[in-house]
Amino acid sequence: MEKKQNCAYGKKLPLKAGIYFMGMAISCCGTAIFTLNGLGSDAMNTLFTAIASRMNILPGRIYTVFNLTMLLAGFLLARRYMGIGSVLMILVQGFFIDIWMSCFLSVPWLFEGAGWKAAMAALGYVCRTFGCALSTSMCLGTAGFEACLFTLADRIRVEYKYLKMFSEIFYFAAALALGGVYGVMTIIEVLFYGCGLSFFMVGLNKTVWRRWDIDDRRNDLSRNNRRKTFAGDAGEE
Repeated sequence: MEKKQNCAYGKKLPLKAGIYFMGMAISCCGTAIFTLNGLGSDAMNTLFTAIASRMNILPGRIYTVFNLTMLLAGFLLARRYMGIGSVLMILVQGFFIDIWMSCFLSVPWLFEGAGWKAAMAALGYVCRTFGCALSTSMCLGTAGFEACLFTLADRIRVEYKYLKMFSEIFYFAAALALGGVYGVMTIIEVLFYGCGLSFFMVGLNKTVWRRWDIDDRRNDLSRNNRRKTFAGDAGEE
C-alpha cells in the first residue's frame, strides 16, 4: 500500500513542481509591480528596505539573512510545511523578480497616470496572493516564516489569515519606526494579503486540485476548517 502511494506521489511530482514554479513566477511578478508602481510595497519589503538603508547595504542581504534564519526555524519547528520548495524559493525568488523588473521597465507607461497605477496595483495584489497560493498549496515546502505561521495556526486554532495580518502589522509598525517609505498598497497588503491567500488556497484545493487529484487537507487549515481535521488527527493518534 505504501509502495503504491509513493509511486502515485512520484507520478504527481512533476505536475506539482511545475505548478510550484509557476506560482513563484506569478507572485514575483506582483512584487515587481509593487516595486515599480510607486504606491507602496508589502510591509516586509518596506521594513527590509528601511533596515538596509540604515545599514548602508543592499536590501537583498537583509532578505538573505532573514530567509536563511527562518529556513532553519522552519525545519526545526514547522517541518510539516517544509520541503525542497522551501530551499528552491530562496534560490529562484530573486531571479524571477529581476526578470519581471526588466520586462516592466521596457513598458514604463504601465506605471504612469492614476488609472494605470490603480489597475497595476490591483494586478499586483492578485499576482502576489494567487501566485503564493499556487506554490504554497503544492505542499512541496513553503517559506520558513510562512511554515511557522501555519504551524502556529494549527496549534492555537486561530485562522492563518489573522496571524498573517498580525505579522504584517508588526512589519508595518517596525518599518514606520525606522522611517520606511510606504503607500496605499502597504496598507492593503497589511489588511488583506492573508485573506486573499487563504481564499485562493482553499478554493483551489476544493476545485481544481481535487479534480486533478493533488488536493491536500493541509491547505484547508489556512481557513481553519479544523473540526473534522482535528477529530481525524485525534483518531489517528
